[in-house]
Amino acid sequence: MQIEKRRKKRRRKRSRASSHSRRTAQRKILRRAGLAVLILAGAFVLLGGVLTAGYFWLRERGRASLEEKQEALPQEMEAAAVSGNEADPALGDGMIRYNGKIYAYKQNCLTFLCMGIDKRGEMEASDDLLKGGQADAIFLAVLDPEEKKISVIGVNRDTMTEISVYDEDGLYIGKRTAQIALQHAYGDGMETSCERMVEAVSHLFYGIPIHGYCSLNMEVITLLNDEIGGVTVTVPEDLSVRGQVKWKAGEQVHLTGDDAYTFVQYRDTGIAQSAEGRLARQKAYLQAFITQAKEAMRKDMTLPLSLYEMVSPYMVTDISAEEAVYLATQALSYSFDPNDIYTMEGEVVMGEKYEEFYQDDTALYELILRVFYEEVEENTDESPE
Repeated sequence: MQIEKRRKKRRRKRSRASSHSRRTAQRKILRRAGLAVLILAGAFVLLGGVLTAGYFWLRERGRASLEEKQEALPQEMEAAAVSGNEADPALGDGMIRYNGKIYAYKQNCLTFLCMGIDKRGEMEASDDLLKGGQADAIFLAVLDPEEKKISVIGVNRDTMTEISVYDEDGLYIGKRTAQIALQHAYGDGMETSCERMVEAVSHLFYGIPIHGYCSLNMEVITLLNDEIGGVTVTVPEDLSVRGQVKWKAGEQVHLTGDDAYTFVQYRDTGIAQSAEGRLARQKAYLQAFITQAKEAMRKDMTLPLSLYEMVSPYMVTDISAEEAVYLATQALSYSFDPNDIYTMEGEVVMGEKYEEFYQDDTALYELILRVFYEEVEENTDESPE
């Protein structure tokens, strides 16, 4: 009997010891798990901090890089404003007198040439230096840090202006007047084509400095459009595709997939002034896209960098990733009003084969004054003798 009691007592001790051992082991496991969780959490916080710091580092590098480009002045604007060869002693650098008023060039403005090229797939250099692809969409995007606003000027692809002509070997032939969209075709479809477009557009706009360019194969519109959740637009006019009405004027449409590409790129060359109609759709789309993109950026501050990396294979640009990040974050705080989207005034006529657009030079000059200049008061104080 005593032996049995001692056995039960030993079993209870072993059970308590085993239970204690299990609890100790569990506590150790929990402590280790807690430590692991803390380490992982710390790692994620640290990684987030590194990514955020890296993002802001990119942004600051972009700001410094762009500031170095804001030095040139629009000399052709000054030359066009001068009557005869007489210099105006009351004017400083970047200032002009027009219709009795003095205007000063906003040297802090940043101007970028944005082009949509009529090609599909990834960007590749063309072996034929006469087939770099035409620029079907041409816009100047202007960031004004003083007024904190974005202005966009749409350039009709058929605008007749002076372009540089080259042969199939890339050798310069001379100048001729032709549709500005053709200037991009005289090149390799890459940097050379873009640089020639910058020269032609700047000359058309009286020497306005262009601080960067970006050309995109029009197909990439679908990728960008869907990445920000699609874009809702109001159709400016009836659009028929291959003889069937796809959208009616005034209809509100949420564009996704290939519909975005069709809306922006399609035109029926058999219809007179179809380029003007397409430009109106591009203007409507651009307004809606910027609004939607800004909303998407507020939810994800790294969106500009991810978009930049996504479209890189379909893009040719001299805007670096850090400059793109800086510009996107700046644009987020800028206002964008439909009244700040401009199109050039002029007349469309039928040429020998294709339509030709002739801009109103006076209206263009005054548009440049409105966007790129500010009126200043003339200093009438006379210096004491």
